[in-house]
Amino acid sequence: MILLDLLFPRRCVSCGRIGKYICSRCFPKIKFIQHQLCPVCTKSAIDGITHPYCRGRYRMDGMFAACHYQGVIKQAIHLLKYRQVSDLVTELSLLLFESYPKTIPKLDLLIPVPLHARREKERGFNQSFLLAKSLGKKLGIPVKNNILKRIRYTKPQADLKREKRLDNIKNVFVCSQNGPLRGKTIGLVDDVATTFATINECASVLKQAGAKKVWGIVLAHG
Repeated sequence: MILLDLLFPRRCVSCGRIGKYICSRCFPKIKFIQHQLCPVCTKSAIDGITHPYCRGRYRMDGMFAACHYQGVIKQAIHLLKYRQVSDLVTELSLLLFESYPKTIPKLDLLIPVPLHARREKERGFNQSFLLAKSLGKKLGIPVKNNILKRIRYTKPQADLKREKRLDNIKNVFVCSQNGPLRGKTIGLVDDVATTFATINECASVLKQAGAKKVWGIVLAHG
């Protein structure tokens, strides 16, 4: 690892300074989210808890997003996903851990939003699983990567207009196991949530499989 660091030193994703992926000069540029949103209507909500009038049997119970998807964080996530810089997860998960709120209820499991097998093979990893695994280790929460599955290959959500995203993601996910979810409170982990379409669809599937509560935990929203 030391030899690799010498040959390929880490550079700041924003300014290129050698040392860390997000250097001390660029870290203050990160825009942390001060007011969380209801995951159903996407309007401001206290501590990200789903509004009483937005609640439903198969809807998310709350949502936490650490940062706005812009600037340094957008550059970092782009490198992670499209340039396969997987060790960026170490710094990004630490950022997520350090901003993790006490208002999230005690979680029994962390489950990453899955990629389709074809896309995961192309990329070499699922960035949401890497984030969940690193965050779970820090929080002492087990991670299950084999329960929620994506069964249909779809266009990337980022390529679609808002109104097309719900149709694109419908009936894409299934639970391969129901037993481990019965009565559990789940943290659903993803890197970016834009319209919340993907994470809401995942939450619906988990609740139909027996999960008691589902909270979204994402690095960035934008």
